[in-house]
Order: sequence, then structure tokens, then C-alpha cells
Amino acid sequence: MNRDWIQRHRVRFAWVLIALLLAVLALRAGLAQWRELSQWRGLAEQAASLHSGPGLNLERLRQSAQARRIELAEVDAQGKVWQLRGQVADALVLQGWLQSLRAEGVQPLQWGLEQDGKGLRFELVVQP
Repeated sequence: MNRDWIQRHRVRFAWVLIALLLAVLALRAGLAQWRELSQWRGLAEQAASLHSGPGLNLERLRQSAQARRIELAEVDAQGKVWQLRGQVADALVLQGWLQSLRAEGVQPLQWGLEQDGKGLRFELVVQP
């Protein structure tokens, strides 16, 4: 009786087995995709933390200017805007410094440059 019952229901067993295998495959694919999305989310969080990492502070600004032989005479931090005054020997040096500041996320808002007896005097307003 047991053998007859199995033979009568073998097609049903086959369909149940196929459905079970398909469910396992779907679950496996879903878990793999979930893991991959978790990795991408982790990478996005790391990238965001790198971008919002240590911003430019006044000391780094002074060191950056000194490394390019730019003399900062005055730095006035007024909230989110910094006003810089100083002297530089060559306009190209100042331009290169501004490009490096832009690469660090600083946005120049205003600038002025005039000839002085010792070189070039500049005024610069930036938003770090």
C-alpha cells in the first residue's frame, strides 16, 4: 500500500521537489544580492566619512601658504567666511595655491591683487 501510494503521487512529489529547489535558489540569490548591497552601503559610508573628514583649519591654511612661499599677513575668520591678506612674489604661485585650496573643498568668493613694492599684495575671501 505504501508503494502504491508513492507511485500514485510521484508527480506531486516531483513538483514539490522542483518548487523546493527553486525556493532554495531564489533564497540564495536574494541573500547574495543583500550581501552585495550591504557592501556597497558600507563603501558609501566610508566614502562619505572621507569627504567629511578633517576640513581645512587655520593652521593647515598657514602651513599650505608657507610651503608655497606665500606670506599671510592677516587671517580673519568671520563665521563660515575667512578673509585673507598677504603677499606673494608671483601671481602664478597664488593661482596654484588657490587651485590646491579648491581641491581641498575651499570655495574662493572674492579676490583682489595689486602690485606692491615687495611683490604682489592680495586679498582673498574664501569659504572653507
